[in-house]
Formats: sequence, structure tokens, C-alpha cells
Amino acid sequence: MNKVLITGAGVDKTPGIDFPLANKLLTEVSRFINGEGASFEKAIRNALPGLRFDFNRFINNEIENITKKDIEQLKKIVELVSEAEKKIQDESDLSKKRGLVIIRLFEKLVEIKNASHIDDETFQLISEAFGLEFTESDFIIDVHKMSLSETFKLILKVTLKESLTSDGNPIADAIASHMLDIEQLLIQKFLGFYSYNQADVKNYIYISWCLWGYLVWKQNQVLSSFENEKMPFYSKLPQGIDAITLNYTTFLANAGLENVIYFHGGLSEYVRMDTRQLLPINNLELIDLKEFIEEEISSNIDFTSSTVEEQKHVIPSMVPPLKLKPILSHKYIDTWAKAAELVHNSQKVVVIGYSFNSADEHFNDIIRNCVTRKYDIVAPDVLSDAFLKRVEKVFGVPISNFSNTKIQGKNAKTTQYIRLISAYADELDISKLFDE
Repeated sequence: MNKVLITGAGVDKTPGIDFPLANKLLTEVSRFINGEGASFEKAIRNALPGLRFDFNRFINNEIENITKKDIEQLKKIVELVSEAEKKIQDESDLSKKRGLVIIRLFEKLVEIKNASHIDDETFQLISEAFGLEFTESDFIIDVHKMSLSETFKLILKVTLKESLTSDGNPIADAIASHMLDIEQLLIQKFLGFYSYNQADVKNYIYISWCLWGYLVWKQNQVLSSFENEKMPFYSKLPQGIDAITLNYTTFLANAGLENVIYFHGGLSEYVRMDTRQLLPINNLELIDLKEFIEEEISSNIDFTSSTVEEQKHVIPSMVPPLKLKPILSHKYIDTWAKAAELVHNSQKVVVIGYSFNSADEHFNDIIRNCVTRKYDIVAPDVLSDAFLKRVEKVFGVPISNFSNTKIQGKNAKTTQYIRLISAYADELDISKLFDE
């Protein structure tokens, strides 16, 4: 019986490492390719003839499509911006005032959608008076076909573009975290490999390599900053444990653990899509990003044929966060099977920085089928209502079954098999968790 550590994005958010969470990645990638990574981005674009995608155009499209968002999505934007606005103490701060404007505008949009919605009583009356053929729409006005005013569009464009080019604007970051989601963008474009949509294929290749380049650059920055010091969290991990990570970074492997499974792939390989061959990327810590794209990746991309199936495409070995996992290579079938086997045969599983989000149901299913193991789940928001509901869904344990307690001085809830500990990754003695 083995001891298994599972790490998610929250671990790499540890102070000193400071990787952005998924909802901030697109913003950080855009800043990178417009700054230190500009020559790297140009090399990618040169390798993709006829590429039309750029992040500014993506922002404009997202703004145009706001009226297509459902009421709950609009309310979520209001919630995020409201939280950011309340944290700004200075009433005269321009960002605070802009936040208040955006809140009011989105609340108006929610009001319009709510007012246009046909209630159940009216819906039933229409059915009885005119027949079912008159009940196809849930709205009096086709809200999806409405367009925003130029004023509203301009306000959003200014705000979102600020999130891509500057730091320190919490309002811009809040709205961007919902509207500029790189994971959703990758999901949409990856489908081009199945529908043989050449534009989406090129877009995916471009976005995924931009993301890869940013992650490698950021990782190397972090590693160089700890060249003569111990890295937070990772340097304190006990030896002799197995590990599964849902992150792409190499920090866990660098910690000296002998058995590390990269569930979503990593930064040190790429995939040739027509043959599903995995190819190594050597000396990641010393790599010249621009040179790597120009000398290796460009030569393995070929759009000469007009037929997508006859072209050559290479993409980073990073599995997109789809609920239905694409098989980039046969290696991943083995990887996922080994991960399931590790969890199934474990005596103790410690999960840190993973939120059990529904975007990764494939991994959640592995946990769901091994619920009789002993679990410690560590995250700062693990006791929030939203997190507790996800735990209930994955583990099938009613929240009412949990009792309040303290673990290493931190607030926690516990049942026979599960302990939920409200803490950041570097605030606990991980060795003690495995021994308890």
C-alpha cells in the first residue's frame, strides 16, 4: 500500500513561485508575447501561414457575444467585479469608479434578460391558447440577437485591454478572469482536429505554443530565483511517496520524487498529431524559445496540402482540460491507467491545490471510484459552500456527515475517510499528514 500526493494549480500559486491560476493565464500569456516573448511569438506566427488569430480580436469577439451569455454567467461577472471593487478602499480611485460602472451596466443587462423571460404561468397559458408550436422560445425578445451599445462595448474593450497590458488593476483582472478563459479557448479550438477545420487547427497550434512558451519562461524564472535556496513547498516534501500532478511544471519531478505522473502531460515533450509520436524537448531550463520554434517546430509543421488530414501539425504535450479527454498519444492511456492504479492501491492520499472542478471529470472519476481510501484535501477555500458541494458530488458523502475540527492548527472538517483542511500548500507539515 502506497502513499500518494496529488497536486493541482493551487500548489504553484504558493508565494515565491506565484504561477497564475487558470483564470489568469490568458492575461499573463498575452502580456508575455507582447513583452519579453515578442520574438518567440513572431516565430510561431511565421510557422503558421495565413494565421488570423490574435488576442485583441478575440477580446472584441467576446464582447460582441456578451448578450449570448445566460443570466447566471452575467451574474457571475457582477459578483467577481463587485468583490474586486469592494477591496479598493480609496473612493476616488479610477479603477473603483470603473468597477461601479461595469457592475451597473451588467445588472441592467441581467434586468433586461429577466424581464424578457416568459414565466411558467404565461408559458402554460400560451400553450393552452395557441398550441405547443408557439412555445419554442423562453423569451419575449430574442435577447441573443440584441447588440450592445457602442458605449458599453468601448467600456469593456478599454477594461479588458488594460488586463492584457498592465498590472495592478483589480477590476480589469476580475472581468478578464471570467471572459478571457484560455482553457475554454483551447477546448473550442482543439475540436478543429476532429472537424478538420483548418482555421481552428492553426489557432490551437498558435495558442498552445504561446501558452507553452509562457510556462517555460515563467518556470525558468522561478527556478533561477531559487538557485541557491530551497523552493517553497516542494523542498519540504517527504521522500518515498508517489505523486500525481495536474500541473505542467517540472517542479515536482525536480523535488527528487522517484515516481511522478504528469496526468495532463508536461512541458518537456511535444506531439506530432498525424502519427501521435511523442518527441522530447531537451534542456528545458536552458532553452532559447525563439530558436527552438524556428529550428525544430517550424520544420515539423506543413500546411502545403489544403486537406487537414494530409498536413503535419505538432503541438505541446499538454492535454486540454476537456471533460472527454483527447488521446494525444497512446502514452496517455498508460499514464491515466497508472494514476488510477496508484490511487486504488493507496493507503493515504493527500490532495493539495486541486479544486475537483467539473472541467476535469476524467480525474474526478478516478477519485470517485476509490472513495474508501483515506484522503486529506488541502486548499484555502476547502470549507466554502462551493468547494463542499464539489466534494459531496465526487465522494458521495453528505456535507452533514462532516464534523468540525482542527488539524495542525488549521480549521478542518472530517469524516471516517476524508479530512478537509483549510490551508495554503506551504502552511502544513506534509510528512505529518501522511503519518496521521
